[in-house]
Amino acid sequence: MPQEILLTKEGYERKRKQLEELERKLYQEIPARLKEAKERGGDLLENREYVYLKNEQEIIEREVRRLRELLENARIISEDEIKGDTVGIGTRVILEDTETGEFDTYTLVSPAEVDLLAKRIGIDSPVGAALMGHTRGDSIVVQTPSGRRRYRILGVAKG
Repeated sequence: MPQEILLTKEGYERKRKQLEELERKLYQEIPARLKEAKERGGDLLENREYVYLKNEQEIIEREVRRLRELLENARIISEDEIKGDTVGIGTRVILEDTETGEFDTYTLVSPAEVDLLAKRIGIDSPVGAALMGHTRGDSIVVQTPSGRRRYRILGVAKG
């Protein structure tokens, strides 16, 4: 039996849109481009564009299968499950690095939703795992590749 994957509502929608875009590419764009490449004639194995498109098609097919499986096994976390005062999946946390005084805001998400550029960190990451269950005012220590870091939680809210 496949394992249930927890997703926030926003994360589910992002993955669904990503799947739709990849399916459009897979079933519309690539076939049209493959047809054009075939029409140019010659040996298909020597046609670089055709070979490239077939490889791209395989990669996208794998990603489409992965996303379909993820969405089939996903359970969207309800708003009621997200507590606004305790750090958990779906919460936004304001942290202060107690050594540098720098502030940063992160949203805790399931591993399937991690997006470091958007500051969406996984609950299984070192920082995410250390934050779980804590509240505003708590301090945590996290072992990172660059050494131990100390953080103070300045705020917790629903993501």
